[in-house]
Amino acid sequence: MDRQFLMEIMEINEKLAEAQSEAAMKEIESIVRAKQKELTDNVSRAFEQDDLEKAKEMLTKMRYFSNVEEKIKLKKIPF
Repeated sequence: MDRQFLMEIMEINEKLAEAQSEAAMKEIESIVRAKQKELTDNVSRAFEQDDLEKAKEMLTKMRYFSNVEEKIKLKKIPF
């Protein structure tokens, strides 16, 4: 993983941890969905070009964002 990507994930996780309002949660969720869409498009292109290394890299990044999505869902559930 490149440093820039890992920093981005850390920033999103920090925002999520600090989110206190529904609006803040929705903003983070929107960012994550946009990133997932972008990565999905990149994975499709990589497979079309038979670039399996690139596809593997994109799928790994998608897993990070999927973990953030799961944290968002858990945070939305009232205890």
